[in-house]
Amino acid sequence: MIGLYALWHDPDAVLSRAAAFATAFRVGDVLPRASLRNGALLCDGYAAPDHEPARTPDGSAVLLYGFIENRARCRAELGVEAPGDAAIYAAGYARWGEDVDQRLTGEYATILVEANGKRVRIARSPIKSPALYFRRDRERLIATTAVQAIFSTGEIARELDEQKIADTLYLNYMEERRAWFRGVTRLPRGTRAWFTPDGVTETGYYRIEDIPPVRLKRDSDYVDAADALFREATEAALEGFERPAVSLSGGLDSQAVAAYTMLGRPGQPLLSFTSVPQAGWKPADPNAFVDERPHVEALAAMYPQLVPRWVDTTGRNARYHQQEFFEAAMTAPRNVENLHWMHQVAKDARGAGADVLLSGAMGNRTFSFSGSGMLQDLVRQGHVLRLARELLAAGPVGELPRSIVREVILPFVPAGAERWIRKRFGRLARSPLESWSALHPDFAQEYRVEERAAELGYDPTFRPITSVLDYRLAVMGNAASEAGDIYYGLDRLHGISSRDPTAYRPLLEFCFGIPLDQYLNRGRKRWLARRLLADKVPDMVLHEQRRGRQAADWPRRIRDQRQDLLQELEWLSSDPLVSGYLNIDRLRTALENMPDDDSRITHHHQQTLSIALNRGLGTVRFVRFINGRNDI
Repeated sequence: MIGLYALWHDPDAVLSRAAAFATAFRVGDVLPRASLRNGALLCDGYAAPDHEPARTPDGSAVLLYGFIENRARCRAELGVEAPGDAAIYAAGYARWGEDVDQRLTGEYATILVEANGKRVRIARSPIKSPALYFRRDRERLIATTAVQAIFSTGEIARELDEQKIADTLYLNYMEERRAWFRGVTRLPRGTRAWFTPDGVTETGYYRIEDIPPVRLKRDSDYVDAADALFREATEAALEGFERPAVSLSGGLDSQAVAAYTMLGRPGQPLLSFTSVPQAGWKPADPNAFVDERPHVEALAAMYPQLVPRWVDTTGRNARYHQQEFFEAAMTAPRNVENLHWMHQVAKDARGAGADVLLSGAMGNRTFSFSGSGMLQDLVRQGHVLRLARELLAAGPVGELPRSIVREVILPFVPAGAERWIRKRFGRLARSPLESWSALHPDFAQEYRVEERAAELGYDPTFRPITSVLDYRLAVMGNAASEAGDIYYGLDRLHGISSRDPTAYRPLLEFCFGIPLDQYLNRGRKRWLARRLLADKVPDMVLHEQRRGRQAADWPRRIRDQRQDLLQELEWLSSDPLVSGYLNIDRLRTALENMPDDDSRITHHHQQTLSIALNRGLGTVRFVRFINGRNDI
């Protein structure tokens, strides 16, 4: 974690804040040191006490949190000998200036203060990066990856932003600049900002829409290129680590990461950690894809070097490591219902001696993309014959009318007509406030959540997408805005780094640039991934059509803690701090009436109890944590 504290008109006075400022960057038992450099306090929580920040030839000081992926290439090109990615960034900035963030790839946040202390530059890498916050006023500038540093000296009050609370309970994360705290701004990904005593200038330097097309001669060329980039991505993810582990499921993405890791490290063991349902629990639908052990065992049969471990989270629930996560991330997590197994996987990997935890979290947006939005693009472009070919190849002829309505008509009709059609055929979902959102209607109205969603371009009804670009902008924005807080918070909490080769920027840009028929071709979805992984993963994985269900045993977890949850809702109803945020009566009724038989659990039960209840309670527990309540 890194941070800067500057007083515009009295630089030396910041020394009186050094001790308090440094406490916010503690990593483990060692208290870091904040030092005066170029007229500002600089602190790096991971640096040794006598460590000097990297510098450019003109004396600018540089801090970097996160990692650079193409460091070997950059070191060779820039002639960098000093250790650390901050030294690479400093040399890159000296050589390339503002183009440095286009030339480097990785996940990072940087702070640069010029030698004379009159200008400060901050930047975040695109796609994924640690969060980077700032508070600027007429007297000071604080820029940091640890938001608690802004409040560390006691000069700035730590107050939660209720608009942020309302928007996030409505799953509206479109305002990436909005932090959880009043008066604090989060720099968007792919953006740099320059600060002076007179103001701030921000520049967005990266847009998905600007990724250039990639065209090769043969279909097989795309597979070969993807293979080379995946090998490169895996090598980059593993650089500097000796004992990798992988969070492994039965899906294509994490299986691909595991396979490429083992192909790149022949004969060396690879630990894998797979969350499994609680012992004795069986899904109501025997065909549901809820236990991924057979798929992992099949991969282990192909690769004897794979050492599978099963992660049993019996007795774990949304409270597991919750307060520690609040302390590490200073945010309320979005997918509360999945955090118990994510915590356990990271904890088990660290306990087994792993020094990096690999995942394939972005795979379905890159190499294993299904082609979502391609049919709508064909409609818009008037490619009728190709559209007909894809629709006919997708399934039985009897399903064709339904496919035409879903793929050709609904995405393009006005919202009112789309709702009427869904209602006519019994497909109209309940409103968010009656299903997946725990928001109290009065709180939602007070903070204009519906109007703000429309103004910011967020669709809480999840209407059908209208293009591939529409899909990509949706999955790379909104909820992805919070990833920097959440994933780096998990890394700090459990003391293990995480890497995702499927998020490697050259791989992502290749996957976004190639023709769409490489993903959806004559009804074959994820066509690139299935060709790429042939003979690399088991056939049962390659041809699996079911969708894996994470934390599918949630009904048992909820039942096991039902009385405690009802008691907590009763406490919250009398707490003036948070009682108005949630529709407590609706949540209480749903808990009281929850079926005891899983076969009677409906989709509405899942939305209300697994999603709305967990997410709502996770948010108000965070609010109570920030406000000093000790009974969360």
